[in-house]
Amino acid sequence: MNPQNFTPNITQLYITRNVTAVLGLIIALLFRSYKAIFVMLIVRMVTDISDVFTIYTFDAKTIKSSVPMVVVLLFIILFFVLRHLWKQIKKNVH
Repeated sequence: MNPQNFTPNITQLYITRNVTAVLGLIIALLFRSYKAIFVMLIVRMVTDISDVFTIYTFDAKTIKSSVPMVVVLLFIILFFVLRHLWKQIKKNVH
C-alpha cells in the first residue's frame, strides 16, 4: 500500500474529517458546554496523533517535514486549552 496512489481519496477523507470536527466544535460552542468542547478537542487531538503515526508509518516524505510544526502549534496550544477547560469543568461541578 502506497499512500501516494490514494492521494485524492485521502485528501477528501481529511477534508471531510476536518469539516466534521469543526462542525462538532461549533455545536459545542453554541451549547456553551465545556464538556462537549473538551471531548471534541480530545477527539481532534487523537486523530492528529494518529496522523503523525500514519505519516511516519507510510514514510510520507512530502508532509513529514510539517510534523514538528503541527506538534508545536497544535498539541502545545491544545494542552493549555484543555487544561483551562478542565479547570472550568471542575469549577462548574462544585
